[in-house]
Amino acid sequence: MGTWHVGPFDNDDAMDFFDEVEETPDPQVPPKLREALVAIVERPGQVELAEGHVAVAAACLVAAGRSRAAATGNASVDAWLTSHRPAVTAEDQRVALAALDRVTGPDSEWMTLWAKSPAGAALEERIATLRQILDA
Repeated sequence: MGTWHVGPFDNDDAMDFFDEVEETPDPQVPPKLREALVAIVERPGQVELAEGHVAVAAACLVAAGRSRAAATGNASVDAWLTSHRPAVTAEDQRVALAALDRVTGPDSEWMTLWAKSPAGAALEERIATLRQILDA
C-alpha cells in the first residue's frame, strides 16, 4: 500500500475505505464510519498503519459531516461530499476524537512512522484541524 502525502485520503488504505463508503447508501454511511472508528477505539494493542489510515479517513468524513469547512484535500472525496454529506451525531464526533487520540497515541504504528517522517509537522497540523472541527 502506498502513501503519497499527509492528507487523510493521501494513501491507498484510506482510498480503499472511501471506495466502500462511496458505494454505501447515504443512510448507512454514518454507521459505517462509526464502525470503523469504534474498531480502533476498542482495539487492544498497537494500532497498525493501515488501521490508522482508515481511522483518520473516517474521522475526516465525520468532520465533513459536521462542517462544510472540513475539506479533505482530495478532489474525488470533496466532490462526493457536495451531495453526500454524512448526517453525523455528537456521539460520532466523540468516537472520532477518541479514535484520533488512539491513532496519535504512544501505542500506534501509524504515529511512530509519521513521527519519523519529514512531513510529521504537516501531519500534526492536519490532525489538529480535524480535532478543532470535531470538538466544536
